[in-house]
Amino acid sequence: MIAARRIALEAARLTLRWFPGPTLGANRDTSPHLETLTQETKGDGSPVTIADRSAETLVRERLAEAFPRDGVLGEEFGERAGTSEYRWVVDPIDGTVSFVHGVPLYGTILGLEKDGSPIGGVIVMPALNELVWGAIGLGSWHELELDEVGQARTSTPAKVSNTSRLSDATLVTTSLDYFEKARAIELYPRLQKSCAVTRGWSDCYGLVLVATGRADASVEPLMKPWDICGAVAIIEEAGGRCTDFAGHRRVTSGNAVVSNGALHDQLLAVVRYPAHT
Repeated sequence: MIAARRIALEAARLTLRWFPGPTLGANRDTSPHLETLTQETKGDGSPVTIADRSAETLVRERLAEAFPRDGVLGEEFGERAGTSEYRWVVDPIDGTVSFVHGVPLYGTILGLEKDGSPIGGVIVMPALNELVWGAIGLGSWHELELDEVGQARTSTPAKVSNTSRLSDATLVTTSLDYFEKARAIELYPRLQKSCAVTRGWSDCYGLVLVATGRADASVEPLMKPWDICGAVAIIEEAGGRCTDFAGHRRVTSGNAVVSNGALHDQLLAVVRYPAHT
């Protein structure tokens, strides 16, 4: 995962060229903007910018150099089939809405699958100068205050919280709008009543918070493979669980429950009843 970490970090830092908000000690590229940041709307209604496309292009180029036989699936440019058992899954900017509004809670996600099963991942929060990475059998790691060459001032094992009762839990989700779009609007108040605290600490930042024990769980009714693939091994190696609403370990179901593990079955009972059985 050393190469994956390096590639994800390079791509994430590239996005800072266009980021209109503040950064927390991040290594911002001081070269001129390639062009003014403009926002377009894709067919599914989600925004996309030159920063998304430039970052994904960089990831694809670096992966082709380092792992030419591996496949690649990306949010912006689709799938390139490979000839090995490995496939990389990339979301160049997870949280484009945050990005275009100058909110630093966006990130770059790079995941790795073997024979369709997630085995590793990196999530970089470039404006926060923070990242987490993990791989099956290698643990999960939380890094802060990265210097110009990507060395972290602080690197510690990522560890989920030990909250065991859902009624004591802090749950994060990206947006109430997503519950409406997923035709699961009735699920949000059930989650709200079941947990102590619900917050909208959005997109991949919520996954980072769960992996590092600062939030107990995340529920997302709308998820694409590139939104979640890179988080699975990180969460699992930090001691948690990552499944779809049915409790299966897969990234193609369109939804996700991420938790510290102790709360997982309790959360699944909430999302399954009554409309998600």
